[in-house]
Amino acid sequence: MLYRGFTQDELEREYAPSSMIGGDLAPYLAAYSALSAQARAQLTVQDNLGYGDTPAQVLDFFPARTPNAPLHVFIHGGYWQALSQHDSAMMAPSLVEGGQAFATVNYTLAPDARLDQMVDECRTALLWLATRAKSLGFDASHVTLSGHSAGAHLAAMVMATSVDQFARIGLRVREVILISGVYDLEPISLTPVNDPLQLTPVELHDLSPILNLPAPGPRYRVTVGERDTGEFIRQSRDYAEALRKAGHAVSFDLQPGTHHFDIILKDGTFLNDHP
Repeated sequence: MLYRGFTQDELEREYAPSSMIGGDLAPYLAAYSALSAQARAQLTVQDNLGYGDTPAQVLDFFPARTPNAPLHVFIHGGYWQALSQHDSAMMAPSLVEGGQAFATVNYTLAPDARLDQMVDECRTALLWLATRAKSLGFDASHVTLSGHSAGAHLAAMVMATSVDQFARIGLRVREVILISGVYDLEPISLTPVNDPLQLTPVELHDLSPILNLPAPGPRYRVTVGERDTGEFIRQSRDYAEALRKAGHAVSFDLQPGTHHFDIILKDGTFLNDHP
């Protein structure tokens, strides 16, 4: 038994969320791409804004319709090795319609980057946005940060490691929405997902959100689909409970009839209005 009593096959199935939908991701990846392209066609967008020095360090920004609006920043998933900001703008129309600006962040993927570099890049993207809040037309003191799957992991680690830097430049993340995330990396290291990551024991500790909780401050929503794997549900529930015990304002919810891949196609996923 490798982890929590699972056999190797069982553990790999638990950390392959496509196992809950017959293994066919293609329709969902196609929907991400098509809906993101539709959002770009419908809305004003500044795409491929460079927040760093490499081609991967870019973000797309969708301005709000009114000045000094709140900003919602999204970090995409893909198990740290797939997808991009181009596939991750499907939520932009509802957020802009709701009065927010929206940014979707790209970052360097494995095996070209280690996990700590990805965290650093996502942090840098937020800092870059905050220093340009006036010219981009949003309020840096009213930011929501969300992430899906691997992106939820990165968002959680950004919050665990960036509070002082954010405060120094007036960036205030008021809400964090973590969707179907990975918060304990140990089981990941025991599956083929780790092949391009090659996580070390130090990384397993230092980059697992459940072992590196943020300081209290923002309101957290930890959400996951009820049709996700048992391990993804458990990790979400455990992380929400750890946040609660650490003094955070946090809610946890299971979204009925929803799995790992369609959860980000639902507008309500990106609203932190749960009790």
